[in-house]
Amino acid sequence: MQDHQEFFEEFLGKKADFFKALPPSGSSRSNYIGRSEDRDFIITYNENNRENEAFFYFTELFQSLDLNTPKIFKIDSERNVYIQEFLGNKTLSEIISKEGLSERVKDLVKKSLKKLFELQTSTLGKVDFSKSFEYESYDDLPITHDLYYFKNFFVDILEIEYHKSSLLKEFRAISEKIQKLSPKTLMIRDFQSRNILVNEKDEVFFIDYQSAMEGPAAYDVISFLYQAKANFPNNFKEEMLDYYLSFWMDESDKSILKESFNWMKLMRFLQVLGAYGFRGLIQRKAHFLASIEQGIENISELNQTWQEIAVEFPELYFLILRLNTQDVKLKIENLIIK
Repeated sequence: MQDHQEFFEEFLGKKADFFKALPPSGSSRSNYIGRSEDRDFIITYNENNRENEAFFYFTELFQSLDLNTPKIFKIDSERNVYIQEFLGNKTLSEIISKEGLSERVKDLVKKSLKKLFELQTSTLGKVDFSKSFEYESYDDLPITHDLYYFKNFFVDILEIEYHKSSLLKEFRAISEKIQKLSPKTLMIRDFQSRNILVNEKDEVFFIDYQSAMEGPAAYDVISFLYQAKANFPNNFKEEMLDYYLSFWMDESDKSILKESFNWMKLMRFLQVLGAYGFRGLIQRKAHFLASIEQGIENISELNQTWQEIAVEFPELYFLILRLNTQDVKLKIENLIIK
């Protein structure tokens, strides 16, 4: 296999001025920053070619529509190393961690939501979802996977008691409801502040969209505004939901989007707790461990404020209540310090 720096220098036609590995993220990809004169590039290695092909397809589509995503300059012959445009050295997540909910952060959140809406609407009818990485649409397969992700890697790891057949029947009912939600657009799937780059002009750019599929428009909005690490205050989240809705001109679209928000919160909150269990409690990754408490708080608040869960899904309702017991908190603490 060709050395990654050699591949970059072959693209440049000369020696690189600088080449350095970037810290590992939540994925299995390896990223490097390379520099020639005053220009930086991102060099990525990923041995999962199916994931790469999805990223290449969506990048080409987004570039053809002049969307805020990176250009790809060169792909190696094995299609597992590629050179991308450098779009900024800060993620929105890093800026939020440093500044909190500053006026700049509020503005960047608004820009991100506006760009998301533009991506969702400009790609309507133009996407070949057969090119998707894992799932073509957010149908029963990924929905059930997300629900079981929560059960298997969070609830079962913590040995929290529940009635199995009752919970699984409720999961089936949730899946049936989610599949009927609309409007459907391109759904980035992992749309959150750590996957948004910010340049020196405070322009925002989206990365890590290789898992995109067709799904409810509200999913990415909820994923972004309700991410545990950002921990935005409720009044700001509500204000930003209204801001996003303002882009939709059709009143019926606005109405059905509003109705879908709590369903998307339910799915996203459960899915991320599964991720925190797998990536945090099992793989011991600090970012995920640090988010567990806020993740539990998010789903617990929804459990108390949205009556649909208690009425339609009582087993899930009582299971979520148990997440806040002292017994579960001690189990989490013991697993974290193990």
